[in-house]
Amino acid sequence: MLNGFMEKLVAGRWIAGPTVSDVMERGRRFNRLGIGAIMNYLGEALTSQEDIKDAMDSYREILKRVEKGDRLTQISVKPTQIGLSVSPDMAKKNYAEIVRLAGEKDIFVWVDMEESELVDSTIELYMSQLPNKNTGLCMQAYLRRTMDDVKKVTEKDGTIRLVKGAYTEPDNVAYKTKAEIDKNYIEIMQYLFDNSPRFMIASHDDKIIERAREINRERKKDVWYAMLNGIRNQYLVDLQKKGETVFAYIPFGKKWVQYSFRRMQEAGHISLLMRSMLHGQKI
Repeated sequence: MLNGFMEKLVAGRWIAGPTVSDVMERGRRFNRLGIGAIMNYLGEALTSQEDIKDAMDSYREILKRVEKGDRLTQISVKPTQIGLSVSPDMAKKNYAEIVRLAGEKDIFVWVDMEESELVDSTIELYMSQLPNKNTGLCMQAYLRRTMDDVKKVTEKDGTIRLVKGAYTEPDNVAYKTKAEIDKNYIEIMQYLFDNSPRFMIASHDDKIIERAREINRERKKDVWYAMLNGIRNQYLVDLQKKGETVFAYIPFGKKWVQYSFRRMQEAGHISLLMRSMLHGQKI
């Protein structure tokens, strides 16, 4: 009964399904409306060789299926699903393979950011493939250190996807109130407008998005916008119709139940799921 409730609440709105075919089909629905898809295989803190191989095989399969030069398909990889929980060298080897395969088809690859204790190793992982121009790094505005990290990456010509963040962190590591997080997000966003030619604003907050659009009417930067699949799909459609470059972040994979239980314990994701119930999600 509980699994059925979770499937109704989460799988149909947020998670594409268990297979590569599921995420490709969900992505095509967005693509038909001119909206890009960022595909992410579910799984974190993987330590078994079998689980890591499953994650890698899923990304290989996506990259095998997409057409060369497909600007509406991107992938996003969590470091601990490609070996970081085993060793940095394993993660770097697997990440290098993904970037190489994606580069052969001119597909963009993001590195997701996870818990705060992994920030340094995640930045190091990203930097290992920075000479390849088809890569970007997620940064979380609720972490107190993020402005400094964004400056370090941007100075090396890295590409940033800026999110608010939703992992549970201690007070000395992360801002806690919405006002504090929003303030830091906007300050980092302004820094990106001043110092980066291309970046992604990943937020469901229309005030932040409209602020970015207002700034960019003057700055003319290459700004992409992204939201989690199933939260504000209609808003993505509206932004695309206004000429913005927009993407839906689409998780998929066999472990969606475990992932969803864990995420629903975090206030940020509960809020997102509840918000999705208030908006039409017909895509």
